[in-house]
Amino acid sequence: MEWPLSPTSLCIFLLPGHLPTSMKFFSSVFAVSLLVTSALTIDAGATTQASDNCDTGFSQTGERSSTNGKHGVPLIKSGFSHAESSGTDTSQSNPGQTNPDQNNPGQYTPDQNATSSDGSQEQTPPVLKGDCILTGVYINNTDVSECRSILVDSLQVPAGVMLNLTNLHNNTRISFHGTTTFGKMLWAGPLVELQGNNLTVTGPGTLDGQGAWYWAQARNLTKPRWLFKMYKVADSTISGLNVLNMPFHAFAVDSCNYTTITGVTVNSSAGNGVAKNTDGFDLSKNDHITITKNRIDNQDDCLAMQSSTNTIFSDNYCCGSHGISIGSLGGPEQNASTTVDGLTVTGNTIVNSTNGIRIKTIIGLKGLVTNAVYTNNELSNVTHAITIHSDYNKTKGGYAGTPTSLVKITNITIDGLKGTAENLYDIFVNPDVVSNWDFKNLDVVVSSNGNCTGEPSNIQC
Repeated sequence: MEWPLSPTSLCIFLLPGHLPTSMKFFSSVFAVSLLVTSALTIDAGATTQASDNCDTGFSQTGERSSTNGKHGVPLIKSGFSHAESSGTDTSQSNPGQTNPDQNNPGQYTPDQNATSSDGSQEQTPPVLKGDCILTGVYINNTDVSECRSILVDSLQVPAGVMLNLTNLHNNTRISFHGTTTFGKMLWAGPLVELQGNNLTVTGPGTLDGQGAWYWAQARNLTKPRWLFKMYKVADSTISGLNVLNMPFHAFAVDSCNYTTITGVTVNSSAGNGVAKNTDGFDLSKNDHITITKNRIDNQDDCLAMQSSTNTIFSDNYCCGSHGISIGSLGGPEQNASTTVDGLTVTGNTIVNSTNGIRIKTIIGLKGLVTNAVYTNNELSNVTHAITIHSDYNKTKGGYAGTPTSLVKITNITIDGLKGTAENLYDIFVNPDVVSNWDFKNLDVVVSSNGNCTGEPSNIQC
């Protein structure tokens, strides 16, 4: 099935009972016009280039839909066909008229009497069914739970509003086209949340978090924690998205299983050193997650695992980051929230990074890191090739200087690590909680061997 991407300036509603016989095959397809009468200021953000030091090939902008020439408001075209027909220009319709036709829930016009707390007009969230399109200005809490497929096309999400893609039907297809922008506001986020089973999420669209506005703010202010949160997603694939200028972390993967993320681009290179805490992928309490063949240019961890089991991180390109990390990890007890068991990190390239491979656990707290295998990874211009610390102070956001973490770090294998780094080792661990490490085939050109404290006796620093 093809997406309707041909330019148009009309909003066409193809409704059952109002079509010529030759077009009745469209009658099951619904559309919603997500228009607002008041102006919304959203800066699309400047197009930037990837860092000169990262050969990343980032896509900075996506396809863009046409807009109504009279008001500059993006419009909807219903259906999934390139066939054109005449219709109604909804920029001239009465936005205050509520659609009374209960047989056509895909058509929506807001209630004129609905008002927000500041007295401005607020649109009643529509309920969409069938093959659905989201474009123009997003209406908060639009219900897409009955959609078979969702096309997100050059959508504008207002400040303080989450693009809600939760409670989806099994086998729903979501495709992002053009550039989806998010209004700027200090709030907790996330900007997008995804939930469901057997989902297929594809690009080639761009999700622009307009991070420059947030990066200029004080670091201790509340910012959208994640641009794209995946919660209880199972047996699904996310591919081909372009995540640009996230305010804080890019992806949260939480309580998901048997899901693959591939061909995704994450890019905060425009921050040029000020885009702090722009993690690529944060993982918690998942099972069987595969993250492969993605390109991440950021200024914090490329991967950050707080917990999860049976994870594969392979063939990714990480530039400008703090490395491929486990942690920071630790809690009052060792449980599913504080355990990383079964991590395979293979075939990745890490460029211009503070660390290559990193494990950091929190002082005074418990947990378990075990069965982590790192094979055939490559470094270029990295400060510390292998970093393992038991002294992370999460409150201060740095190393405490005393390795008092009680998180066990066992069964760690590094087999095949090559490239260039300033130091081979930066190891500072609690000797009572580490065991069974095996490092071999290390072919890293370094200026110094680095420092080791507390490592198992078989590791020769």
